[in-house]
Amino acid sequence: MQRKTLGLLAGSLLALCSTAFVVAALPADDETAPLPAATGDRAPADTGGPMRRAPWRHAAEARPLVAPEVRAAVRDLRALDRLYYLSGRGKELPALYQDLLAKTRNPQLRNYLSLRLARLQSAPANTDAAIATLRRSLDENLAHANAVAPQHD
Repeated sequence: MQRKTLGLLAGSLLALCSTAFVVAALPADDETAPLPAATGDRAPADTGGPMRRAPWRHAAEARPLVAPEVRAAVRDLRALDRLYYLSGRGKELPALYQDLLAKTRNPQLRNYLSLRLARLQSAPANTDAAIATLRRSLDENLAHANAVAPQHD
């Protein structure tokens, strides 16, 4: 008898809490922003203030912008990476990434290349080379961040 009572009590408490969570998570009718049309039109940038914006817009606005040429280069690198692995020439990839690091000056692309190179170097347990690559990348990122940061005197 006590088990049935405790089971019913726990089940009703769980149902009550989950219902309250769902009701609290639902946006009010005036908080929802209209979805963009299927033709590729974008939703208006201002939907009536920060409290009336739809929750899915906040994450997109907080993402850093990546230049289209960087995205294209990363897409090409991923395709090239896949082809190297499919052809059994995966061991040549670290040399390719080091060559590309020597050629580019774009900070976003250099960061991607450094992280990918470190991952490739640490795969066969060569962690010393991976640590050296990541430290070099960190130094470059810090130098870039210091150059971009506003000077406060």
